[in-house]
Amino acid sequence: MSSSLESGNNGPGFVEAPDYLVQFLPTMKRVRVLVEGQTIADSTRAMLMRETRHAPVYCFPQEDVRMDLLAKTGHTTY
Repeated sequence: MSSSLESGNNGPGFVEAPDYLVQFLPTMKRVRVLVEGQTIADSTRAMLMRETRHAPVYCFPQEDVRMDLLAKTGHTTY
């Protein structure tokens, strides 16, 4: 196992969980999100986020998302 200094990662999270990975990978796919037949997001620039112990998810540039169709909620994430 490499140390945080060897990996170039000196964040406190790395010290606590050095095997926990978060990767952002470019995708060559066109990714679309449709809700009830309406396009909410459409991108050829989406990134695939892979995180230890979580299912992969796509992340979209805000410019490729129909923000006018979304509503703010009280839900938050880190």
